[in-house]
Amino acid sequence: MPANINVRDIQTGTEMAWHGLTKVVKEVRFEDAFPYELEKRRLLDEDGVTPIEGEYYFRSSDDGLKVGKTLPDTYVTVSNARFWEIVQNAVGGSGAVIESAGTVFDRCRRFVTVRLGTDLDQFKVGDRVFKNRFSILDSVDQSTNLYGVNSSTCVVCSNTFAMAMADRSGEFRFKLRHSKNLLPRIENMEKAIDSFVGVTAQFQKALVVANEIPVSVPDARALFAGWAATEASGISARTYNTVGRLTDLFVSGAGNRGETLLDAFSAVTDFYSHESSGGSDQSGFRMKQTVSSEYGSASRKKQEFFGALFETRGKEDPQFQRGSFDSLVSRGRSVLTAADAVMTN
Repeated sequence: MPANINVRDIQTGTEMAWHGLTKVVKEVRFEDAFPYELEKRRLLDEDGVTPIEGEYYFRSSDDGLKVGKTLPDTYVTVSNARFWEIVQNAVGGSGAVIESAGTVFDRCRRFVTVRLGTDLDQFKVGDRVFKNRFSILDSVDQSTNLYGVNSSTCVVCSNTFAMAMADRSGEFRFKLRHSKNLLPRIENMEKAIDSFVGVTAQFQKALVVANEIPVSVPDARALFAGWAATEASGISARTYNTVGRLTDLFVSGAGNRGETLLDAFSAVTDFYSHESSGGSDQSGFRMKQTVSSEYGSASRKKQEFFGALFETRGKEDPQFQRGSFDSLVSRGRSVLTAADAVMTN
């Protein structure tokens, strides 16, 4: 993580995020989220005058510093102004409100998060309230595609979860490579809205199902161990400690009672939203954890846990995978039996 990420990056929003770094405004405007433009520049030869064909880079108009790495001519992206315009065209006139926008990774990635104004913007499962938003993510340094996600936040504990979107017809998939076809395909982004609503409805149904599946504390611990233990020889000390923390969160995490599969899912999202990047006393922890939770390894972990328990692809209603659940619990019991004997002696 670059040391100056808190200096060059901006996250503007209508309310403070858990990391405490948000620039809070009444209305998220372009000039607040992206107070600079990307200037395309050719690399120069050793003489400092002759442009090198086939390669270029971006620099920021406000500070004159380079953004990301050198790029090939085959890489196609859009300016900050065009990125903002694309979002406006996709959701304008629909009652949607941009709630958050800005950059991470030292301006190499940018995002906009939108409340669409639908019935699924907020729903309740048991005692938990979930806010669902449509987020558009992009990069200007080849680090990721331009894509859309369903971003869901459990209000009581600020846990976040994201599912990548794609329409099932195959005509349009909202995950676009930065190639020569980017611009004409991006014009169809409005189609992603229907996909978002469908994915959100799936997620809601999965949470309802999870809230109805009883899970004991021993089975939850075994479930976490069976899922988290990737070591061929069993379970490492670090993973063992993670399993212990997940079990604690299952029982006593915000909003949890240690009773259902939803409590287990909440424990995983809680840990990988707020704790997985190391000690909170470390320099830059809040931003490091936020980036990991929303865009990095922690986000993938949350999706992997959900995917191990529910099948959603090609299905209107998500299917709980009982066989996968039982297999993970069984495996977890085995690795914990051996690990407990070592760790407690």
